[in-house]
Amino acid sequence: MNHLLGLLLALMPLGVFAQVPQQFELVYRFTFNGQFLGKVTDRFQRLSGQQYQLTSVAKPEGNLALLLPTLTLTSKGAFKSQQLVPTSYRQVRSNAPQKAAQASLDWSRKLLTHQYKGKTEQEALPSGTQDALSQLYVFSIMENLPGKLEMPVTNGRRLLSYRYEKYPAEAIVTPLGSFETVEYRRIAGPDENAISVWVAPALHHLPLRIRVKEDSGVFEQQLIGMNYRAT
Repeated sequence: MNHLLGLLLALMPLGVFAQVPQQFELVYRFTFNGQFLGKVTDRFQRLSGQQYQLTSVAKPEGNLALLLPTLTLTSKGAFKSQQLVPTSYRQVRSNAPQKAAQASLDWSRKLLTHQYKGKTEQEALPSGTQDALSQLYVFSIMENLPGKLEMPVTNGRRLLSYRYEKYPAEAIVTPLGSFETVEYRRIAGPDENAISVWVAPALHHLPLRIRVKEDSGVFEQQLIGMNYRAT
């Protein structure tokens, strides 16, 4: 079934991919420095009107499930003009719900509010701001992929600057088949995480692989499953 889904998506005209999908679910194999940790499940759903909800659940498996918490990210907002417009973001670990990091994006007042560890901070909301989850999916509603992409990103604690550049990349083999990809590589400054996102033009520009390099090591997600509904 997954192979058939991949084939059908690959044969769909490009115009279809300019539309926002009704819903999808992506399942990734999650590793740290090559060691298997568990799975990450990302879900996107169009709600009433032009609203959306994105969730990402990173759940450890095996013996690590006893040691590591489940991490849940939630992004809510609207979509318009080939752009995601988040209005709220939340990041929480199962073992420390009281330390949830949250962001409220008030576009009418141009106000960004962060809440973390009992503290609330506010600042001006820059145009085009994304959150740590939505920024991975801004490509999925673009008809044409830009050579460079720059955007402010909130992680629920503070506002960061993300700059991506596009690079040609190799085909990635998944259970859905083999797909040509384009790599977006973050231009990271000192003390910033290096991030690479491989998106597949034949799969609605959805990410097939995500790699984050931190001081402690390299986290990587590799797509292993997908459910997709275009309309």
